[in-house]
Amino acid sequence: MPGLLESDLEHIYRIEKFMESMSDLDRLLEVIMREAGLATDAESCSLALYEEGSNDLFFYVARGSAGDGQVEEKLKCVRMPVGKGVVGWCALNRCLANICDVSSDPRFSREADKRTGFVTRSILAVPMVRRDRLIGVVEAVNKRGADRFSENDEKMLTVLAAQAALIIENARLQEENLRQARLTALGQGIAGAAHCIKNILNGVHSGAYILDLGLKQQQLDGVAKGWDIMKRNTQIMEDLVMDMLTYSRPRKPECAPADINRVCADIADLMSQKAKDKKVELVLALQPDVGELVFDSKALYRCILNLVSNAIDASDKPTARVEISTQATKEDGRLRIRVSDNGQGIKEENLKNLFKAFFSTKGSKGTGLGLAVTQKIIVEHGGDIVAESKVGVGTTFTISLPLVHPTSPKQ
Repeated sequence: MPGLLESDLEHIYRIEKFMESMSDLDRLLEVIMREAGLATDAESCSLALYEEGSNDLFFYVARGSAGDGQVEEKLKCVRMPVGKGVVGWCALNRCLANICDVSSDPRFSREADKRTGFVTRSILAVPMVRRDRLIGVVEAVNKRGADRFSENDEKMLTVLAAQAALIIENARLQEENLRQARLTALGQGIAGAAHCIKNILNGVHSGAYILDLGLKQQQLDGVAKGWDIMKRNTQIMEDLVMDMLTYSRPRKPECAPADINRVCADIADLMSQKAKDKKVELVLALQPDVGELVFDSKALYRCILNLVSNAIDASDKPTARVEISTQATKEDGRLRIRVSDNGQGIKEENLKNLFKAFFSTKGSKGTGLGLAVTQKIIVEHGGDIVAESKVGVGTTFTISLPLVHPTSPKQ
């Protein structure tokens, strides 16, 4: 890089290394201001960001080589309209300003000095511009041991201002992309939830109609049937709300020692009547020596129950069969829980979308959140879940969890 001293290149190199290893925007900008102060031998360096709505500059980062944190914090409260002060002039004209004696320069404003108690003698200010868009201004204040900042200082601060502008622009682009992604996901979620709720309300209305009809005709069978439909749809509504809450917010598993085989057996007991009604053989194939492991038993119960319920629903053959199995493998330190069925299977184009929120292969019977929530809970346990399926043959869901949970006490 022509015109810069070898010692200056060291500052740029250090910043580049920080940029590779650090993702915190504020911390990165503080590093750049620190290096700017060292490179230009300034008493203080600061970065003022441009705010389009107000047409103001506000001091976002300030680093004093003397380490006076109170001065730095006070400076962050100062706002400067574009065109006012040296910083405002630099932003308005988008060109460098190097002033050796601020007391004799009409562009200088004493507002920051009055607010902070700092005494400014000399200033070097450089605009930050990206793609012809003003980002802000970087300034170095009070050159140590000299009346003014040198030409080499100008080059160095220009390079560091360009690095700061690039970091800020990238951060803003990432933030905008994240905002758009969240809006898209929110829109899809609202649309999916609205569709689910509409289907549930249709069931509620249907149950209410049958219930009213039974009351008018004094037929207890009709009353019981209508009430049962309403209760089932109310339960579906409750499950949907709980799934949405679970899916939308981070959750730390409430882990404690528990027996995964006991969990699977309890689920089999609960689902035995449903399996019997649908003429499905429900089988347990549990490894006997798994023992107690550390996991959130309520959360995993919910996951496995969801998989077993789905498997029974998918079983439509005369010899329908659903199997729940466990396997602990010490070689790779994993526990695997499998729920398999010999049902209709899942088409390949649907298989890749199974764990997406509000995607369902059940039509109006599904909310499209069950598998998404199941995957989220498994991931929160440090595990993963995969689905393998062949149309006409059946489907297997495999949950893989670490035998020793990260929050487990060390043996």
